[in-house]
Amino acid sequence: MRKRDFVSILLLSILLLLPFRSNAQFVAHGKADKFIESDVHLLLGGSYVTNNYMDSYSEITDLNSSMGFAWGLGVSVKFNLSSFIGLGTELNYLRNSGKINMAVTADGKPNVSNVFIKNSYRSLNIPVYVSFGFNVADNVRWNVDGGLYFDFGTSGSQKTTIYNATVNDLGQLVTAITNLKTDYYDNDKAYLNSYRNFDTGLHLATSIKFMDKISVGLRSQFGFRNVAQSNGIVKPTSHNIRLFATIGYVL
Repeated sequence: MRKRDFVSILLLSILLLLPFRSNAQFVAHGKADKFIESDVHLLLGGSYVTNNYMDSYSEITDLNSSMGFAWGLGVSVKFNLSSFIGLGTELNYLRNSGKINMAVTADGKPNVSNVFIKNSYRSLNIPVYVSFGFNVADNVRWNVDGGLYFDFGTSGSQKTTIYNATVNDLGQLVTAITNLKTDYYDNDKAYLNSYRNFDTGLHLATSIKFMDKISVGLRSQFGFRNVAQSNGIVKPTSHNIRLFATIGYVL
């Protein structure tokens, strides 16, 4: 992820954390207005899958991984134990993407391959978290959520294009293009590796709710599990990272 994108997300997070002037009690421990609170929401952001390919494969001489566009739709339910604390869960349908470009050389051979990988994958994402609420202004509440997420892959594809350049016995440069398409999840024919269809990790979120109806926020997810699946001798590691902006409507 580019430094400029990270700084923008960080600044927006700080703005959401700044309390507004209000006569309302910032932390209230009394009974919540509603015990069960639900909403529907839209998620827009990016997904990134880490890798250690350059450490695992000496043939890879250059590598570039980029965060891809991701979006989703979901519903949430929160059980307010008090005005301050609650327990929440969600069901989100996510569409993720990502790109990997690399240069591959063979030791002792005058050839080089440029590999371009485009991943597209869908999943059902279920966060379970503790939610803390603060009154930052009249009819404005700030929520901070922390917990775990559970991600179940449903479908996806990996499209790989390989541009191979070799020098033949006559000293001529010969090029060839190979296109591969495999399933994203649990496929032993994928280039380098496919990915496991289950992941779990840390879920962190913050949001501002206005007039008990509209909420806007940010969230992040960091995978604990190595989701790279390879049947080869080399076992690379990969972890999911997701960043989303959210907008929701309280039911």
